[in-house]
Amino acid sequence: MLPRRGGPLLTCPAPLSPAVKTRTKDKYRVVYTDRQRLELEKEFHFSRYITIRRKAELAVLLGLSERQVKIWFQNRRAKERKMNKKKLQQQQQQPQAQSQPGAMSSIPEPLSPVSSLQGSGPGPLGVLGPSVTQ
Repeated sequence: MLPRRGGPLLTCPAPLSPAVKTRTKDKYRVVYTDRQRLELEKEFHFSRYITIRRKAELAVLLGLSERQVKIWFQNRRAKERKMNKKKLQQQQQQPQAQSQPGAMSSIPEPLSPVSSLQGSGPGPLGVLGPSVTQ
């Protein structure tokens, strides 16, 4: 018997069900199998929006309801928007950190042993060129 509201999270195994369902309060949360996720991801990469016909085909193929397929695609698009937003924010923060005076770069500039000993001499990084004789 399942607990009422606020009880612990229980797994309700269904031997013929392709997905495991867990109960949280009054709603069931479907945990998709690896095969289902793989097929849904492949379809998502082919097209972010699923057609009615393809949704029905996938539902039968994967043993899910059409509603589950539709909601998976909605959630996956939301996840992609969130990841893109986070990536954009990181890209915007990197140039700001590099342009600020005194900001530490995450990658230190390499020091040449020759340039550190000789200071700024002729040639790039203080390295003596072939035209200089000693």
